[in-house]
Amino acid sequence: MTSTSIYLLIFFAAFLHAVWNLIIKSLDNSLVGIGVKMFFQSIIFAPVIFFVPLPEGITWFYLICSSLLHSFYFILLGTMYNRVDLSFIYPIARGCAPVFVTILSLIFLQEIIPLWGLAGILVVSLALILISIDKFKSNLDIKLIAISIFIAFIISLYTFTDGSGVRSAKHASTFIVWNFFFGGWISISYVYLTNKKELFQLKFKRLLLILSASIISFSAYAIIIWSMKYEPIGFVASLRESSIIFATLIGLLFLKEKVRLSRFISAVLFFIGVFLIYNA
Repeated sequence: MTSTSIYLLIFFAAFLHAVWNLIIKSLDNSLVGIGVKMFFQSIIFAPVIFFVPLPEGITWFYLICSSLLHSFYFILLGTMYNRVDLSFIYPIARGCAPVFVTILSLIFLQEIIPLWGLAGILVVSLALILISIDKFKSNLDIKLIAISIFIAFIISLYTFTDGSGVRSAKHASTFIVWNFFFGGWISISYVYLTNKKELFQLKFKRLLLILSASIISFSAYAIIIWSMKYEPIGFVASLRESSIIFATLIGLLFLKEKVRLSRFISAVLFFIGVFLIYNA
């Protein structure tokens, strides 16, 4: 498969990522929604593990680390969806993450990324951070910036772990299937312990909505993990963040939201970054 085909698949995955996030955000309790979403994912992949080769060697290490990092991130994300306005934090976190991932891959995997590719990653990251420019003007909160950078670090760690993990496995399907099987148990346990009442009050329609979010979510991330086996992890991480651009388009076209000038400039810059990455 050509790089062009892989990049198009990554953009499709980014669109799916935006969709499932919108579904989870629409719920009364996003933490419960994320916990159930991850639980559905593990249940769905429980029988599938018998049809892929067993992980071997260091792949087990990456799977365990990935499970812990993803669980921590999703619990944190669900909690923040319930308590905090993420319009400032999320773009900064998702914008910084590709830079951190690239640094990790350059140091530990000795990936060779052309200069134009590095420039493209930086432009993409800047474009995403610019989405929060209006918040910078009105209120510069050092605490929120620190939280954003911490979340970016977590995102970069699980992305790097998954990229390294899928490369360590003989078959991409082995890492992907076992990753998804392990992924939900910690999250649902945390939700059960902290939000038991809300968990058992979920109605059937809500469960179907969460199930759809789960299917959309793991379909999107399976593409991302698979892509990191063949393309530089920093490139994949950067292109994946187009999900924020897709979320803006969905808001404009279907939710009739107004798009600020900063978001338009961000979108233009983002695709300049994509152009640099594609031609690197």
